[in-house]
Amino acid sequence: MASAQLFLNGARVNRDFREALFDAANRAGVTPNEFCITAAAEKLIAGGRRFPGVFQVNDFEMVGMLPAGSSKAA
Repeated sequence: MASAQLFLNGARVNRDFREALFDAANRAGVTPNEFCITAAAEKLIAGGRRFPGVFQVNDFEMVGMLPAGSSKAA
Protein backbone atom coordinates (compact mmCIF):
# COMPACT_ATOMS: atom_id res chain seq x y z
CA MET A 1 0.00 0.00 0.00
CA ALA A 2 1.38 3.40 -0.92
CA SER A 3 1.75 5.88 1.91
CA ALA A 4 0.42 9.42 1.83
CA GLN A 5 1.26 12.46 3.92
CA LEU A 6 -1.43 13.74 6.26
CA PHE A 7 -1.01 17.26 7.58
CA LEU A 8 -3.15 18.20 10.55
CA ASN A 9 -2.49 21.59 12.04
CA GLY A 10 -4.06 24.80 13.17
CA ALA A 11 -6.33 23.31 15.83
CA ARG A 12 -6.63 25.29 19.05
CA VAL A 13 -7.60 23.23 22.07
CA ASN A 14 -8.01 23.69 25.80
CA ARG A 15 -4.72 23.31 27.69
CA ASP A 16 -6.13 20.54 29.89
CA PHE A 17 -7.16 18.57 26.79
CA ARG A 18 -3.70 19.05 25.28
CA GLU A 19 -2.04 17.81 28.47
CA ALA A 20 -4.35 14.78 28.59
CA LEU A 21 -3.66 14.01 24.91
CA PHE A 22 0.11 14.26 25.27
CA ASP A 23 0.03 12.17 28.46
CA ALA A 24 -2.08 9.42 26.84
CA ALA A 25 0.10 9.38 23.72
CA ASN A 26 3.24 9.18 25.84
CA ARG A 27 1.81 6.28 27.86
CA ALA A 28 0.89 4.50 24.61
CA GLY A 29 4.42 5.04 23.27
CA VAL A 30 3.31 7.03 20.23
CA THR A 31 3.32 10.65 19.11
CA PRO A 32 0.25 12.80 19.74
CA ASN A 33 -0.35 12.82 15.95
CA GLU A 34 -0.25 9.01 15.80
CA PHE A 35 -2.57 8.82 18.80
CA CYS A 36 -5.12 11.13 17.13
CA ILE A 37 -4.91 9.36 13.77
CA THR A 38 -5.40 5.97 15.45
CA ALA A 39 -8.41 7.30 17.36
CA ALA A 40 -9.88 8.63 14.10
CA ALA A 41 -9.29 5.25 12.43
CA GLU A 42 -11.08 3.47 15.28
CA LYS A 43 -14.07 5.80 14.86
CA LEU A 44 -14.11 5.27 11.07
CA ILE A 45 -14.07 1.48 11.54
CA ALA A 46 -16.83 1.68 14.14
CA GLY A 47 -18.84 3.66 11.57
CA GLY A 48 -18.48 0.90 8.98
CA ARG A 49 -15.58 2.25 6.92
CA ARG A 50 -12.98 -0.28 5.81
CA PHE A 51 -9.35 0.24 4.82
CA PRO A 52 -6.32 -2.09 4.85
CA GLY A 53 -4.46 -0.29 7.64
CA VAL A 54 -3.45 3.10 8.94
CA PHE A 55 0.33 3.23 9.10
CA GLN A 56 0.90 -0.11 7.33
CA VAL A 57 -1.24 -2.96 5.99
CA ASN A 58 -2.95 -4.98 8.74
CA ASP A 59 -1.65 -2.82 11.58
CA PHE A 60 -5.11 -2.77 13.19
CA GLU A 61 -5.27 -6.55 13.08
CA MET A 62 -2.46 -6.49 15.66
CA VAL A 63 -4.57 -4.49 18.12
CA GLY A 64 -7.84 -6.38 17.68
CA MET A 65 -9.46 -4.20 15.02
CA LEU A 66 -10.80 -5.96 11.94
CA PRO A 67 -8.86 -5.61 8.67
CA ALA A 68 -10.38 -4.26 5.46
CA GLY A 69 -12.79 -6.54 3.68
CA SER A 70 -13.82 -8.37 6.83
CA SER A 71 -17.44 -9.47 6.81
CA LYS A 72 -17.72 -9.17 10.61
CA ALA A 73 -18.96 -6.00 12.23
CA ALA A 74 -16.36 -3.90 14.03
